[in-house]
Amino acid sequence: MALRTYRFLRLGVVGVIALLAVSLWKEYDRAGNCLQGSISAYYYTPVRSVFVGALVTLGLVMVALWGKSLWEDNLFNLAGILAPVVAFVPTAETNKCGLRDPAGAKVRTQAEQEALIEASHTAVSNNLFAYLAVIALMLAGLLIVGVVGQLRARPSRGGSTASTPWTSAAAHPPAYWIPWATAFALWAFGVYKFSQDRSWIFDRAHMYSAIVLFVLIVGAIVAIAVHKLRGEGGRGGSRDRRWALAYGTLSVVMALGAVVVRLLADTHPTFWVEAWMVFWLAVFWVLQTWDRWYDGAPGKPGSPEVLRT
Repeated sequence: MALRTYRFLRLGVVGVIALLAVSLWKEYDRAGNCLQGSISAYYYTPVRSVFVGALVTLGLVMVALWGKSLWEDNLFNLAGILAPVVAFVPTAETNKCGLRDPAGAKVRTQAEQEALIEASHTAVSNNLFAYLAVIALMLAGLLIVGVVGQLRARPSRGGSTASTPWTSAAAHPPAYWIPWATAFALWAFGVYKFSQDRSWIFDRAHMYSAIVLFVLIVGAIVAIAVHKLRGEGGRGGSRDRRWALAYGTLSVVMALGAVVVRLLADTHPTFWVEAWMVFWLAVFWVLQTWDRWYDGAPGKPGSPEVLRT
């Protein structure tokens, strides 16, 4: 049952990315083959629900699925936390392709376009406030789990270690506390900007969150390649080396390809960079699903396989 749940959760991600692609194509056709400057700008079009839902789903899955190494797990966790921010805070840069005001009329002037973007600020403020509040509760809960887990894991006077369901929090302290501190720093920065400089949130939060999100994803793929190369993928031998080459090549294609696309694209460079990264993310997810089809989720974070990294 656990293996089947793991498989369908992974396959569901591929379906979500396909859903976003179809929705974008449909809107492109509806707008008379007119393309927005970025995928993110489709927040202001009928694609909004699919765009937001897809990113929230991707973020949830990246957090929920445990990685087979500490680096993979932690990088995907941080990426998963940022994904909803990219969804809830849209880009401030858009053109008039497919834009309509609340009454359904086409947006034709710059003033109407700016009014439409400004009208989204109420939703952005509401959604981001709710998200920051939930992240605060999550971080507080993880803080308690980490502290109690480490205290319970200390040897007693007799030399034995108290049993606790939270021993995974104390199995490798740096791997637990460094990501927690990073997530806390991102949360604290977001709270500061939200309370003191809301205009920064509206103008720049999306861009920086998206960049860091993609960097973390590429970093996680590199971590998977290194894990395989060390022969710690579960089987060892030439199979792991082949998968290490596949993951390593994919990470290079994603990173360098994004730079090349950005430099060579004459029009809509941001759209094509985002499309490039999302496409290869889907390819990665399919490859890793194939790779781990019979593996399922790894053991606890404190298991020997995970602790080796």
